[in-house]
Amino acid sequence: MLQNFEGDLLLYDTVESGDIDVENGLCVSDRQFSTAVYLSLFGGNKEDAGKVKSNKEWWANKIQGINESEKLRSRFQIITAGLPMTVKNIREAETAAAMDLQWFIKEKIADDIFIYGQAAEKNRFNLKVIILKDKNKLFENTYSLLWGAGHGNTV
Repeated sequence: MLQNFEGDLLLYDTVESGDIDVENGLCVSDRQFSTAVYLSLFGGNKEDAGKVKSNKEWWANKIQGINESEKLRSRFQIITAGLPMTVKNIREAETAAAMDLQWFIKEKIADDIFIYGQAAEKNRFNLKVIILKDKNKLFENTYSLLWGAGHGNTV
């Protein structure tokens, strides 16, 4: 199955948000799940905490026929944008990130997901994501972000 994956459009995180990659006038394809992980963690509606059904749910989640596992909630983004950076909230952010990425396991794309969050400096936070299939790394990345920056807070 993974051998036939053509990939999504490569979307990557930047200091301000996300961007696409273009080479020689063509959009670059992502064959390593970078875009899927990025959208799972930072996509959806920033106002939808994903804990209960809400009228603030991301519009594409309401498309008829979409599976529950395909819906973007971005619980991780809500925590890092709206709560102070404390040890307790870092643990909650790790749990939320794991929930946002759980669809990889439900869809049998992966067997294990490891999440590790760490405060790097004032308002700077690093989230390491490792996704395994058959004990092999399918995906690994560390996202560095400004904790609290999603709601107008500044460093």
